[in-house]
Amino acid sequence: MKLSDVEIICSEKIDAEHLGIFNNSFHLTNYEWFIKDDKKPEKAHEDERMDRKSKVIDKVEISHEKGTTHDSYIKKMIMAEATHFSRNLANVRGSTAIPEYMEHQVRALCDQHKDLIKEVRVIQGQQLLDENMNLFHAVGRSADSEPRCVIVHYAGDPASKETTALVGKGITYDTGGLNLKGTGFMELMYGDKNGSCAIIGALHGVLASKPKLNIVFAMAFAENSIDSKSYKPGDIIKSRKGITVEIGNTDAEGRLVLCDTLTYVQDHFKPHTIVDLATLTGAIMIALGHETAGLFSNDDDLADALLKSGKDTFEPYWRMPILEEHREVMKSKFADVNNIGNTRMGGSCQAASYLERFIEDGVKWAHLDIAGPAMGGAQKGPICADGTGFGTQTLLDYLWKQTK
Repeated sequence: MKLSDVEIICSEKIDAEHLGIFNNSFHLTNYEWFIKDDKKPEKAHEDERMDRKSKVIDKVEISHEKGTTHDSYIKKMIMAEATHFSRNLANVRGSTAIPEYMEHQVRALCDQHKDLIKEVRVIQGQQLLDENMNLFHAVGRSADSEPRCVIVHYAGDPASKETTALVGKGITYDTGGLNLKGTGFMELMYGDKNGSCAIIGALHGVLASKPKLNIVFAMAFAENSIDSKSYKPGDIIKSRKGITVEIGNTDAEGRLVLCDTLTYVQDHFKPHTIVDLATLTGAIMIALGHETAGLFSNDDDLADALLKSGKDTFEPYWRMPILEEHREVMKSKFADVNNIGNTRMGGSCQAASYLERFIEDGVKWAHLDIAGPAMGGAQKGPICADGTGFGTQTLLDYLWKQTK
């Protein structure tokens, strides 16, 4: 109908929870990425990117006698706004959304809530090497914009010593490195930062809701580019944890930035729980398709909680195994581990087994491989008209439930 201004009047018989789900779904479906010709790319994440070529409704007002002040309704709207924020960042293309740009977006968000942020910490370039984050640095050292780990410490409960860490893969563009991706595989790789964008979305929602929790948000930004400084297949590089890694394929780079980030976060913040999100493997799409993400965990209670949050927010996950078979195929003749397995079978499980090596004893850990939904999938889901931002709502729902 080409409407741009809509008021929806809801019966008072509709309860607040259902109203919240409806409004959340409406706003997430009412989304489209579009840039007018006269808009600069650096403004792409702002609302002015839209024009009337789009089917998006510009103004929506929902009327209900009581529901819009109910806690469940407010949280559903916080989720929608956080996911929009995540999507807008995820859709910015690779030449604009370089690591420096992504750092600036995180800082800008935190600057609006300085009273809630204990610290914003950035480790970049040579500092990564000084911190022995050699794998992380290797992935991004060929790009003009230096690789960087951006960490935001939210201290919502100073009286508590418990901390939850959320870690996201943020490969701002993935050429594949010297193991170059071919045409038909590279074009969407500006979306390889979706894991970190979901973490930023969760940060957005946390700052809006102010839960009484201590949370570390860690985003691993690097561009997997190519020049004379590129790391090479066959290289052996020591991780921050001290594990030596043989590079079997430079296109298995996400696990390299993640493993050093996981170690750094554990060393400095001592979290009791870690959840990492990453568009890590094409293999998870082979296993589960485009609408379901893979969930790996070393703790049944954590896995069950995330599965429940995924179900409650219409972001589906399926629990996947890490077996001894998957650990064995990652072994190297020349180093402690290879960054790829010696078989194509079970690739997502192999990648998860690699990350598992970097989790300290006693730390609850879950790895969410969101490559299917986040890389343009989830087109048929009830909420995800655009798969970018996938995982944001799961994280927020999980965190809020920890406060009860």
